[in-house]
Amino acid sequence: MRPARSDAKSSDDSIGALPATEGRRIFDLVIRYGAGAVLLWTVLLGLSLWWTIGHQKDTTFELALNTARSAFNKDLAYRRWASGHGGVYVEPSEKTPPSPWMSHLPDRDIIANDGRLLTLMNPAYMLREMMADYGDDYGIKGRIVGIVYLNPNNEADSWEAEAIRQFSAGTITEKLEISALEGKPYLRLIKPFMMEESCQKCHGHLGFPNGSVRGAVGVSVPMEPYLEVESQAIRALAVSHGGFWLVGVLGIGLIGRRSARRLKEKALADEETRLAAHVFRNALEATIITDPRGRILRINPMFTELTGYGEAEVVGGNPRIIRSDHHDADFYKEMWQAIYRDGRWQGEIWNRRKDGRVFVAWESIVAVYDAAGAIRYFIGSFSDITEQVEAQRHILRLAHYDVLTDLPNRVLFQDRLERAVVHALRHDRLAALLFLDLDGFKKVNDTMGHRAGNELLKEVAVRLRGCVRMTDTIARLGGDEFTVILDEISSAGDAAVVAEKILAALRAPIAIDGREVFIGTSIGISLFPADGQSGDELLKQADTAMYQAKAAGKGRFNFYSAEMTKREEHRLELEMALRQAVDEEQFHVHYQPKKNLAAGRVSGFEALVRWQHPSLGMIAPLDFIPLAEEMHLVDRIDLLVMRQACRQGRIWLDQGHDVTMAVNLSGVNFSVDDLPDQVRRVLDETGFPADHLELEITESFVIDLEVDQREVMQRLRALGVMLAIDDFGTGYSSLSYLKRLPVNTLKIDRSFVRDIARDSRDMMLVSSIIGIAHSLGLKVVAEGIEDSEQMSILETQECDEIQGYFIAKPMSAELAGIFMTGAPASHAVISG
Repeated sequence: MRPARSDAKSSDDSIGALPATEGRRIFDLVIRYGAGAVLLWTVLLGLSLWWTIGHQKDTTFELALNTARSAFNKDLAYRRWASGHGGVYVEPSEKTPPSPWMSHLPDRDIIANDGRLLTLMNPAYMLREMMADYGDDYGIKGRIVGIVYLNPNNEADSWEAEAIRQFSAGTITEKLEISALEGKPYLRLIKPFMMEESCQKCHGHLGFPNGSVRGAVGVSVPMEPYLEVESQAIRALAVSHGGFWLVGVLGIGLIGRRSARRLKEKALADEETRLAAHVFRNALEATIITDPRGRILRINPMFTELTGYGEAEVVGGNPRIIRSDHHDADFYKEMWQAIYRDGRWQGEIWNRRKDGRVFVAWESIVAVYDAAGAIRYFIGSFSDITEQVEAQRHILRLAHYDVLTDLPNRVLFQDRLERAVVHALRHDRLAALLFLDLDGFKKVNDTMGHRAGNELLKEVAVRLRGCVRMTDTIARLGGDEFTVILDEISSAGDAAVVAEKILAALRAPIAIDGREVFIGTSIGISLFPADGQSGDELLKQADTAMYQAKAAGKGRFNFYSAEMTKREEHRLELEMALRQAVDEEQFHVHYQPKKNLAAGRVSGFEALVRWQHPSLGMIAPLDFIPLAEEMHLVDRIDLLVMRQACRQGRIWLDQGHDVTMAVNLSGVNFSVDDLPDQVRRVLDETGFPADHLELEITESFVIDLEVDQREVMQRLRALGVMLAIDDFGTGYSSLSYLKRLPVNTLKIDRSFVRDIARDSRDMMLVSSIIGIAHSLGLKVVAEGIEDSEQMSILETQECDEIQGYFIAKPMSAELAGIFMTGAPASHAVISG
């Protein structure tokens, strides 16, 4: 699509309406000028109408005047003709009797040849009679008047007499007047009547010499016809002028509307120009305008801010001044091809500032065309996206690399693994995948805190890098799980060599917060193509091999075998069954009695969980407790056992048996802040006294207790609950921690009791433990008693309580109740 040309304008281009104040200003301006134009037009048409009406009135008067003069001339011609031909003789009649005023004429009366009597008629009389008889047809009144007259009918009225005097004085030659005659308007015209030789016959006796004013001839023209025509003409003029006025007003309205539109368009254009200039000056993007040859015409302030170049430095120059060396010639060639082809280009480009620093810009270049379709300008705008690009790269790295260790994460690992498989297949080589799970990491994380755990993971990543080639891939999948992809190996032995190096590297102590921490790792190895044809298969098989290595004793590596899959399937089956068992509370509790050597009676029981699966049968605790810890279900199981044990203990107390109840707790429980509240709720539910409940935790967990976990133990002691350290002697650490912990009981591990009758070193150790415990005010319980000789030795060493198969195996609550009544121990022996 070609960009819009520079001269193209449409209402759609406007970015908004005019401000209300500007619109009102334009409206008021158009109204003022429009009102002025209407007023001027009205005045002009009014003047025209006034002048035209006046002209029409003048025309009417001139027509009437011309008519009067024409009638006057006709009368005068008739009189001169009659006078010049000796007069006019007619037969006397009533209408034409002999004139008494011409009796002095000898030829007034004559006899015609045919014998008829004829009398001379005065022309003035004849005209007067004709007007009387035919005035309506003729319409014009006329008569001869004088101050000196023969016939009294010719006597001049005052207006006529004044006119005669003015004629005689020579001041005027005619006189006009419009006046009412018989109630109707007439135009009266009077002119002097001069004495001529032909007049002397009748009027000579009056003494007027030839050439003197003997009288006057008057004509009266009726004005009604003329005024009627005049009125019609004036009405037509009024209508036409009204029409012209209306057309003019409409024209002024249309012109005003068009002017308002043009003014608004101009105001909008001015506003857009100001806005464009404002945007150009204050744009957050650097903007540069060049001519078709690339000569810089204008830049905005943001251009200076981003590049460091001022207007004086670049105007007239070429945009190449900010070009960096990041792009090659082909890049710019393709860019300009797109601009000439499409009229625009947009993309990421690397530019250089005045100080030489390179920055990444997102730039748009647009070609602006003129009406002929030729390029008029190039407009480029860009913004600095260096931070966004770096952020995107950082996000991309976060998406593919582990933040803590800076190793590839699961996403990148999957990609690298598939590439390794494709590469090995293409080049007919072997590839290996090592799956690592750290041994002991959870203990460090739980006891020393997450920060220490993170430091440990980072150190592991460093050591792993020292065990592989640069071409190999180390990845952290999450938690304490790592993988190593060995590309292009010759045999399985190459993978074994790397695994041995990793085991050796991670066996060495790791210093964290001034303490040495010992961990290890279990490694599962799968090979391509023997153990799988895809990355997913290799990962699954390596994971299976890793679990087998962990189950075989940890700190070792295992190659995958088909048998492992079967074991893994059994493990998965067990996991699903365990989760269901926890939800359905399929567990029940067995009780192993503890004997007080001094009193010679049962002083308490240890509650031991048992799982009787509907189809798998009885499942040993060693098979499901570690799995429950991995699945984070052990805390729920411990709570279930505690509730059942406390409920049963309450029953035995009510029956008169003063016994304590010992319950094992996993270290996971002590990472939960609300453990004391959970124990209190169980005691409240069951009514079992707190000082009869003993919670056992292993020595290996106690050694590295964190401050917050010690606080949990303090809160438990505050409830009145007894605390015991189980498997004492297996922790290989200083005994000084005993005085720092609120414990009540030490349980000597069975490994020290087993050979106590045959190994003097075991006897000395047991004796020392009992002595130290008693010196600290702690009770001692020996586990694993299997014969009377062991019991006798412990009794001699003043051990407080013993526990083992010699006393009784773990049993159900029913059998334990029978056992306390004094039945032989053999009667209470049960399996498990």
